[in-house]
Amino acid sequence: MIVAVNLVGLKAGCGGGAEHYIRNVLATMRAVQPDTRFVLITCPDNHDSFEGWDRECLSGAGLFAGMESRVERAARQRNADVLFAPLESAPVKSSMPVVVFALDLYAWEEDAEESARKRAARIKTVKRVCENAAAIVAPSGFVQRKYLELLGIPLNKVVVAPLGVSDVFAKPQTCFIQKPYFLVVGATRVYRNLKRLREVFDILKDDFPHGLVVVGQPAEAEPPDWGPRVMRIESCPAAHLAGLYQHCDVFIQPSLYEGSGVTVLEAMRSGAPVVTSRTGGIAEVAGDTPIYFNPESTHSIIAGIRWALDEQPEQRQARVRYGRQAASEYTWERCAWKTLSAFKRS
Repeated sequence: MIVAVNLVGLKAGCGGGAEHYIRNVLATMRAVQPDTRFVLITCPDNHDSFEGWDRECLSGAGLFAGMESRVERAARQRNADVLFAPLESAPVKSSMPVVVFALDLYAWEEDAEESARKRAARIKTVKRVCENAAAIVAPSGFVQRKYLELLGIPLNKVVVAPLGVSDVFAKPQTCFIQKPYFLVVGATRVYRNLKRLREVFDILKDDFPHGLVVVGQPAEAEPPDWGPRVMRIESCPAAHLAGLYQHCDVFIQPSLYEGSGVTVLEAMRSGAPVVTSRTGGIAEVAGDTPIYFNPESTHSIIAGIRWALDEQPEQRQARVRYGRQAASEYTWERCAWKTLSAFKRS
């Protein structure tokens, strides 16, 4: 089987989100199923970053005008059997089988600033994409249910392929910043709830010596100034990120929306005490290991952090042990095989 993968528009060098997913799942699928060939359809901004792969670069003026037809034409010229594409750029209708993926459906949730008419048009378009797709890949049962709730897509059309956690997070790593600190990981999107977290940190910083380390790409909720005792890291190698998880006193995930819960899994695999909301796919993958809070309550978040810091050593060690074991079940091999099964539906 030859699988064409639409990577046009994927921003290289971010290290998280869609890039993290696609690089890991592609590399693992190629390793576990060498008979499956992959042709990556790239653009000038990311072509060089996929060196070592069979690639087809689309370029020229007006690259994104008619992009869907250009991607499909390139896939057909390379004799692809199926096109693997992100939901936001997948064709509404195609003459070849299409498998779509999305880490969440946040972009299609209700937006107070968007008119009802405009949103209805967007929903109608993405619904047609999903209806015409051979299969859909989602990172959690939460996202699978969102396809049904928002778009009316049957559950059995969606293949749930939870994201994996690399073994690098389980191996001891050095810490390159001063301790003690709290850790937050993820792009600074509105739904990450970082404004409330900053309020929490302002309250706690007089009671604890901890700094706050924020790792992730800047997005629409990035503040102009994080204030004192905050270290901002936009990206870092996986081993350095693992070290940050392993040496933090508490990993905090205050999200109001979360499709996969992968940062919680990474923290658990690293042995970090996790304090988090139950939002979206988090509780589904993390189970009873973390300390949970209400992300809409400043007092609840503070209580969760204090609980983690005050926990008795034996309780803390047991929680960390259970977390490591639970997170070890989420591998990229498992994700790869689930994704390959979606291709077979084509």
